[in-house]
Formats: sequence, C-alpha cells, structure tokens
Amino acid sequence: MTGVVLQTAVGGSGLVVALALAGFGLAAVLSVLVVVRLIRGYRRNGTRLMLHLGVGLALLVTAPIFLRLAFANLVSVSPAARSLATTGLELLGLAAILYAIYDP
Repeated sequence: MTGVVLQTAVGGSGLVVALALAGFGLAAVLSVLVVVRLIRGYRRNGTRLMLHLGVGLALLVTAPIFLRLAFANLVSVSPAARSLATTGLELLGLAAILYAIYDP
C-alpha cells in the first residue's frame, strides 16, 4: 500500500506573500500610531482612562503583532505556546479597554 504524501510547504505565490507581509507591516505601523496618539492625549489631558485605553489597545493590537513576529522569526516556540501568549495579551488588552469604558 502506498502512503499519501501530504503537502508540508506553506506560503503561496510571491505576490500573495508580499501582500500578506505588507498588510502585516501596515497593521503594525497603524497600531503604533494609534497608541502614540492615545499616549499623547493622556499626557495632554492627564485622564487616567485615556491611559488605560492606550495600554489596552497596545496589548490588544500592537503587542500581539510584534510577539507573533518575534516568535515566528527569532525564537523556536510551539504553535500552542504562541497562541496562548498572544491570546493572553489580547485578553489583557480587552480587559484594560473595558476598564476604561466602564470605570465608575
């Protein structure tokens, strides 16, 4: 009986890979810009809720982007650990945003 050969390569055409990387980079840049604006707003107004919103967005969007990049390229980490770490950061970010929204 012959075995079934499974495809193990990932990726796609060069254009698809380039577009995916460009989208990833654009998301990282835009998330950093939003967080910088929120931190500047906090410094200008001094409202604690603006700080929590900035930290929440940083944990929700920016940190997982850079963590995925680091785990994929710099460190050998299992997919389960990578998923657990990024999901944990996203949950902390959502909690900080909810605190900023519902602070009494």
